[in-house]
Amino acid sequence: MLTKERSTLGRRWVLLFVGTVSWLATVAYGQAPPSAYLQIPTTEQLDWHQLEYYAFVHFGPNTFTNEEWGLSQSPPDVFAPTALDTDQWAKSFADAGMAGMILTAKHHDGMALWDINTTTYKIGNGKWALDRVANGLNADVVQLAAASAKKYNIKFGIYLSPWDIHRDPAMPKPNLTGTIYDEPQIFGDDSPGDYNVFYAQQLTELVTMKLSDGSPIEVSEVWLDGNSGSDTVQTFNWTDFRNIIREYQPDAIMWGHQGVDARWVGNEDGVTIPTNWHTISRTQDETQYSGDELELGVRDGTYWTPAEADARIRDGWFYHATETPKTADALMDMYMQSVGRSVNLLLDVPPDTTGQIVSGDADILLQFKSLRDTFFDREVLTPGLAANASSVRGGNDTLYGPANALDGNIDTYWAVNDNETTGSLEIELNGSYTVDAFITQEHIALGQRIGGYVIDAVVNGTYQTLITGTSLGYKRIDSLNASVETSRIRLSITQANATPLVNSFQVLGAQSSST
Repeated sequence: MLTKERSTLGRRWVLLFVGTVSWLATVAYGQAPPSAYLQIPTTEQLDWHQLEYYAFVHFGPNTFTNEEWGLSQSPPDVFAPTALDTDQWAKSFADAGMAGMILTAKHHDGMALWDINTTTYKIGNGKWALDRVANGLNADVVQLAAASAKKYNIKFGIYLSPWDIHRDPAMPKPNLTGTIYDEPQIFGDDSPGDYNVFYAQQLTELVTMKLSDGSPIEVSEVWLDGNSGSDTVQTFNWTDFRNIIREYQPDAIMWGHQGVDARWVGNEDGVTIPTNWHTISRTQDETQYSGDELELGVRDGTYWTPAEADARIRDGWFYHATETPKTADALMDMYMQSVGRSVNLLLDVPPDTTGQIVSGDADILLQFKSLRDTFFDREVLTPGLAANASSVRGGNDTLYGPANALDGNIDTYWAVNDNETTGSLEIELNGSYTVDAFITQEHIALGQRIGGYVIDAVVNGTYQTLITGTSLGYKRIDSLNASVETSRIRLSITQANATPLVNSFQVLGAQSSST
């Protein structure tokens, strides 16, 4: 049965805060805030939504064997970076505006990148690591990467593959026969031993890890990949895994095919469809949704389980010398179809055989950042502009007026009365502007409600519809194929399942030269 202790606690915190604000507002202004609508995010999920874009780091034996899944089952000596520099990883990501990185502590091949106690199949038993330790250097890649993330003030997450080829009896391992790495084949419901206990031990080691100075590692996200290339049937004890994470890393987001805290977007292209919902109605313990179902989500679903879009800067997840990175323009297009559609983007940027991010890849990340900065650094709407709304909740402009959508505060919003599910706000631009994009955010702390919106602009004296959208959610970035000149913009909520709440509305463009 699903256990959601942290999620429940987080929601209680949010509801307690909302209840306190509601009482204060009622006393001071005689008008209570809107009630939470169905499922709402935990405080940890709200923080996660705001990360938006961060790095995936696939690094391990596959980096050196030119593989993706480690089917060769090579001994640990194969792991031999010539100039490992996890600081270079973290600095590259921070400079590129990425909020964090998630490292493959153990991929499908089963070789651990940390100083593990549950298997001999770890990089620590290879020549590279033994030489480093003999020279007084740290050979624990997970610990090193976590320290680098902390140094450069980005988040650190861990990927721990549930499928383990090294322990799967259906997967041949001729290179390891008769060696210390020829370990019991415990993966599978019909295999001897208990793989769930083994996996739980590995997970516990990771989430209780400390840095070399003795301080605990803070894990922002744990990736429980459900992928497998084997016919071996293994029933995972997701409940125990969740409980371990909740106990030792209560602030961590747990990613899985369908949760608990975040779900797969349904593809590995870093994009999603225009309509998608932050909620679904199944947990990791239940029948899996298809990719198409995960892209869409379930409106008014049972669980707040937003999507995360994973993608690669190159063709493969691991480094391959023959591959080249995507262009900055291609990454920008990907970003607009993920972050621009209320879905976080997890972009894989793999280190090469030196143990560093390829300089060309890092350059592309910087070019991509420059594209984003140029695109977003054109805000037209500022606090103080004249904004009018079709209605304001209880007539209280201070708490619920349209100006709240322009103030840049994530805690304020424009709201209408409970008996209204549509409404509009208009902003006078104080001059003529050429505009080409819009950013709209729903106040999701109280749930996802909005299922239809329209953005109009006055063009040649009359309103012209520029954007027609469906689900709103955390953030929508809508772009026009061609810019228009206007002096007045209108955002209309055309459909909502409860009174709509708009946290933020922004227009991108430039003042017309004739103004």
